[in-house]
Amino acid sequence: MTNNCLIIGGEIAALRAAKDLIAYGISVTLVNPSKELGKISKMFQSGISDFAFKKNVLRSHLEGLESNPNLNLMNNAQITKIIKNQYPFEVEITQNGTTQNHVANTIIIATGFEVFNAEKIEEYGYRYLEGVLTIFDLEMAFQQQKIPINEKTKRIIFVLCVGSRTLKDGGNPDCSSYCCSYSINQALRIKKEFPSIEVVLMYMDIRTVASHEYLYNEARKAGVLFIRGRVSSIERAEDNLITFYEDTLADSQDVLPADLVILAVGGVPLSDCDEIAMNFGVQFTPNRFVKITDKPVYTSTPGIFACGSACDGVKNVPQCLSEGGAAAMAAIQFLAEKTEK
Repeated sequence: MTNNCLIIGGEIAALRAAKDLIAYGISVTLVNPSKELGKISKMFQSGISDFAFKKNVLRSHLEGLESNPNLNLMNNAQITKIIKNQYPFEVEITQNGTTQNHVANTIIIATGFEVFNAEKIEEYGYRYLEGVLTIFDLEMAFQQQKIPINEKTKRIIFVLCVGSRTLKDGGNPDCSSYCCSYSINQALRIKKEFPSIEVVLMYMDIRTVASHEYLYNEARKAGVLFIRGRVSSIERAEDNLITFYEDTLADSQDVLPADLVILAVGGVPLSDCDEIAMNFGVQFTPNRFVKITDKPVYTSTPGIFACGSACDGVKNVPQCLSEGGAAAMAAIQFLAEKTEK
């Protein structure tokens, strides 16, 4: 029992925590609500928003993990009941209609995030206007080599902060961290592969985290255009998409036609993240993320840690990896202290 950890979630932070714990001889039960590991993380196949980072960032953390005898992997599973919310913790887990109880001496909440549903912003026309995609649709097209670009494509517009930094119901009032870098990376990729296409990014503020600032500079050198503007609506007129926007620098209204409009959708908390936290006695933020009471991964309940986009807000992949490792080390320290007693 002293070497048992329950991890809730199946994205990159959870995988990093699991690998580190197993390396220290800790057995791990990983409860993944999805049918596969890293469902969202697979949308960052080239590494988070880093044009020079070519390796598959997810593969290195999946390699050998699923077959490890110290990992009890439960895909398509949920925590359906908290039986005991203090050390040693006891929960009820439901997987494919079968329910079982599980006891763990420490818990890591690493549920990740959900992608904001762009259909909620009806004026952008996602799902019913041809040519309006999200950055994740575009990433999948890159991966499948089915990029919707041809000789007729003259201009592509990226709209940043879709579902982030908004007070609209169901959105995320905070910055989602990855979207600017992710979008600039995609814009730069398009510009390098299709130099004749005009690529425009409409932004509220550019927030390229840490070392990703170079992406912004590279994109400008490559000819990507940046317009500080707020898009009010997108409409189709004959063969073009017409983007109506406010130029917030010029303080004027304007329109810009495009062949493709890419919506940089942000992230929101997993739908039951706050319920899980509440039932464990863990505090959560007004925005429904798990609250970190002592940086970087400590929650208000001893023995329960949180990492990645489950806590305090959506994070990019490097941040999730760092916090996944920190959560594993915090859990190991907690177990060591309990063993000494």
